[in-house]
Amino acid sequence: MGRLVFALALLFLATGCPESLSASCPTSSSTAGNFTLNLVLQPSSPQCKVILGLDGGPADGDVAATPTAQTATLCSGPDPGDAGPIVYLAVQNRAARQSPLAPDGNFTFTTTSTNVGGTVCGCPVDITETITGFLVPATPGSFQLAPDGGLTPSVGTISGTLVDVLARNAPDSGCLCNDPCNLTYTLTGTRQ
Repeated sequence: MGRLVFALALLFLATGCPESLSASCPTSSSTAGNFTLNLVLQPSSPQCKVILGLDGGPADGDVAATPTAQTATLCSGPDPGDAGPIVYLAVQNRAARQSPLAPDGNFTFTTTSTNVGGTVCGCPVDITETITGFLVPATPGSFQLAPDGGLTPSVGTISGTLVDVLARNAPDSGCLCNDPCNLTYTLTGTRQ
């Protein structure tokens, strides 16, 4: 069976203008930069595959392809609870994701989408997406909030991993894919 495109990573990435993406960040935050994000599919276990054909016969098809480069805006600001640094990742047509930011640039964004239809699996699925990684400073130093809520030093690049975990929404929903399964991508972000 030929390579099939599976739209999981599209939950994360969609085209957009940097100017409009910064509007997705909270008003209490400052833009930390616009980035071009690239994802590269990595082998994972159990990797999502189509295991049944529409006729009920066996199949062995990939469900993922590497998405095209996309634009994202990174914003930062103080956590309303403890004033520690928070980073927000804004991409088109999605709510801004938020994560505490460690001084070494470590972050984790986690989102869940339930009852997602229209996939090659032929059944509604729940998708948990986790993006982990590091912001790499443009100049040496630990990240901290500047007086305006921005980050200092400035962010040079983003390096990380995106993992989509897929599970069918209903036990007997006639899924054509193995589940639970995952798709794992390396993520790189270069400043625009």
